Amino acid sequence: MHDTEPDWHAAYETLARRLPAAARTAPLTLCGMSACVDARIELSGAHALWAATEGNAATFAAMLKDRVRRGVGGEVRVEWPEGPAWLAGHVPARYALGGVGPQAGWVLTTLGAPAIVNLSDRSAHMLARLPPGMLLAEGDRTVRARSVQPRGERRPDIYIFEYTAGRPVGDVVPGRSSRIIVRFGDPGLEKDAAFDELTPHLAPEAGTGLVAGFNCVPPCELAAELSRVFALTRLWLGAGLPAVHLEMSTFEDAGLRDEVLDAARGAVTSIGMSHSEMRDLVPGTEDAELPAAMRALGQRLDLDRVCVHADHWALSVTRDDPDREREALMAGCLVASARSMAGQPVVPQGVPEGAAFHALPVEDGSLGGGWASVAVPSPYLASPATTLGLGDTFTAGCLLVLGSTGRAAQQRRRA
Repeated sequence: MHDTEPDWHAAYETLARRLPAAARTAPLTLCGMSACVDARIELSGAHALWAATEGNAATFAAMLKDRVRRGVGGEVRVEWPEGPAWLAGHVPARYALGGVGPQAGWVLTTLGAPAIVNLSDRSAHMLARLPPGMLLAEGDRTVRARSVQPRGERRPDIYIFEYTAGRPVGDVVPGRSSRIIVRFGDPGLEKDAAFDELTPHLAPEAGTGLVAGFNCVPPCELAAELSRVFALTRLWLGAGLPAVHLEMSTFEDAGLRDEVLDAARGAVTSIGMSHSEMRDLVPGTEDAELPAAMRALGQRLDLDRVCVHADHWALSVTRDDPDREREALMAGCLVASARSMAGQPVVPQGVPEGAAFHALPVEDGSLGGGWASVAVPSPYLASPATTLGLGDTFTAGCLLVLGSTGRAAQQRRRA
């Protein structure tokens, strides 16, 4: 256990030294199910938005500014079909790989761990964003992204509006750094037939699976997509995969969110979400009461693990080894902090300069019924280079540890 800031600093420094070796020996991670290219826009430089005085552009700008003022990131769907064209003509953007599964795969590949990503979009626009060593399914085998030839049409971009604490956004000065994800439509999940066919054969030697992205499915298609994806994860588990993690996202319709959760029972072993998403799930719950609420969710869905990540800390309730969970949470926080400093996935060299450790909202301990709560502070940067993908990066770091230790434990049981 670590009680003081120097204790946590030393523990993270030690972990940073161990992480490269852990990545080199890590088993495969299966990453799905949504993918996109992110068009990244820095709101402090989006002057044309703040100059708009009428029409859809002005309404859109007001929505963004209101969220910045309240310190709210999250994800929203906007009914403005001409929005992408207007933005392309008025606001500078940079492009990067997007989607929870691809982001996690990008992080793992950067760390030196193997990851295969569900990807039907093989357009030049998408392939240009992939790390060369990322694995894709081609026919009945895995291939490196660098060897895949472009084909097909590109899918619509997802827009990421980033803002940084203290950097003016029009006439608003943000109090925290975050990003607002905007969809001008519902792109749906990737349908990669080769991935669906190949991964059940890879699952017996893989470490973990990851599924996410149901919030971008059109409501009329959600039931069918839940059936399709969770049939695949059941095949993974049946083939011997130790764990499947569902990373939640922001749902504007709580009914759709609950439909996803109910369908996940028996098809995943772990669920993760942001602090705000957990608070939406259990309104009025104080942070000190989160472990009990998380355990209740885990029991309802027959899970082994429920995880929440916040700006300053990460918290899990687990039925597995608490020490293993603490290592996973720290790995997630460490790689996310390194990315927040560098602006993209990198191998952590230690605790980022200027990072601080904040007080935890809860203490570790037994919750009864075989459940335990585990919390760690994150190495927090008040003015990060980016907040884009930090939740996905955190998830990748957790899965790196959970996959390695889970596979090792499974092999010991077999012996």
